Amino acid sequence: MIFNENEIYVIAEIGVNHNGSVELAKELILKAKDCGANAVKFQTFKADSLLSDQTEMAAYQKENTGSTQSQLELVKSLELTYEQTKEIQDFCNVEKITFISTPFDSESLKFLVNDLDVPFLKVSSADISNLPFLYELACSGKHVILSTGTASLGDIEQALSVFAFVLDKGTTVWPSQQLFRESYSKFNVRQKLKERVSILHCVTQYPALFEQSNLRAIETIKNVFGLMTGYSDHTLDEYAAVISLSLGARIFEKHITLDKNMDGPDHAASMEADEFKHYVNILHKTQAALGDGIKFMLEQESENYYLVRRSIVASRDIGEGEVFTKENIATKRAGRVVLEPNKYWDVLDKNAKHVFKKNDFIEL
Repeated sequence: MIFNENEIYVIAEIGVNHNGSVELAKELILKAKDCGANAVKFQTFKADSLLSDQTEMAAYQKENTGSTQSQLELVKSLELTYEQTKEIQDFCNVEKITFISTPFDSESLKFLVNDLDVPFLKVSSADISNLPFLYELACSGKHVILSTGTASLGDIEQALSVFAFVLDKGTTVWPSQQLFRESYSKFNVRQKLKERVSILHCVTQYPALFEQSNLRAIETIKNVFGLMTGYSDHTLDEYAAVISLSLGARIFEKHITLDKNMDGPDHAASMEADEFKHYVNILHKTQAALGDGIKFMLEQESENYYLVRRSIVASRDIGEGEVFTKENIATKRAGRVVLEPNKYWDVLDKNAKHVFKKNDFIEL
């Protein structure tokens, strides 16, 4: 498995924050690496294959860019050539940080898989219902991180059924929704999905409101589908991510920028480098603080063990042969433990074998 349940994996989403510049992309990669990100993620697309010229910009895009151009015009200005993308991947290899990307069309998918051989792929929330494209992704054989903004559990199951079908039937059987469902119904096939798909909870808004993040959905997704689960975080700070980690998220995706005030649709909802570094650090600290869930004495507690635990002692002077009673023994903090309080009833009604002074440790 690519991801480890006991470790967090942070993806710095550069996306289109490079503004079409390879040099800016490289600067962002260095920042992401310095911040402790495991990977950087870009978007690979051919604008004409992705959008109609009639598509308007989303409200957040209009607000963040102050432009009235079509979404096609905006996206064209942010498109990297395949040559530029290859240069960026080579730079990542030199800097020893993982390069991944989200493909938005068949040609870009083939390029990422066949030419760049990326270790895994990220699927946009916008394509969770695009079953023909999901089928192509499944046929690639790559591990896929599936983002789930705007999706219901039924949408997620339908998407997963496409991957289940390819795992079950291969790539030579003609696909259909009925066969998708049949493949997904098989327990052994669903188990195989663990090696092929991870899921990110996501709220498709930029920025997303913390109060409407529905973070408990992370637990639901993890419990229902049994797959590695994470959080594509569009909120403006680290709080949602910390909560998500405690709910079972292990993969985190967060936008990074050099300056939130730069021109472009996603900068305003991104973190600058100092914020991103804090984001990564607080996730690691939270992971350490959560521990493994097994209750035991911690190393930092050991020096206080004997200071806080009680021992059975004489509450007054006791003569040799005298019977131990509730009136002459007690449990006190005494700096060390000889007989723990759970031996109290074993001591009662026994005879003292020698003299005990007040506060002496009782011994049988």
